Amino acid sequence: MSTKRQLLPIPRPTILYALVFHVGLLWLISAGSCFAQRSDSPDEEEIFTVVEQHPEFTGGMRALGEYMTANVRYPEAARASRIEGRVFVNFIVRKDGHITDVNVLKGIGFGCDEEAIRVVSAMPNWKPGTQSGRPVNVKYNLVVRFSPSSLHDKGR
Repeated sequence: MSTKRQLLPIPRPTILYALVFHVGLLWLISAGSCFAQRSDSPDEEEIFTVVEQHPEFTGGMRALGEYMTANVRYPEAARASRIEGRVFVNFIVRKDGHITDVNVLKGIGFGCDEEAIRVVSAMPNWKPGTQSGRPVNVKYNLVVRFSPSSLHDKGR
């Protein structure tokens, strides 16, 4: 005689409640770890990449173009090698508008990367980005173009 075990059916609401409980528990654990990493110290303030109002160079994009034209010096190594192209940089516009953490995302070398960092680091304060009506730190990307024909005076 064979003995078959008969499984008792589990009511569907019990499975649903168990699933909701486990998903909720996982959410609490993950949310707790996120809150634990948040810091209110000035060195580790939140940095936004998307905000309601983006940071703006004082005077707007036209003024930014004029600033870049007036301050970018075409590196001698790039001039000698006839290098031209774009250097992609990112930086943080702080709550007070000053620029920090300038990095090259994609460079072209021959001194152009260093020149882009120099010019961006020396920028005057920007109008900071805002989120929910308050100024916040925002990561910003910028392209710096290097071309011998784009420089008006050939001595730079």
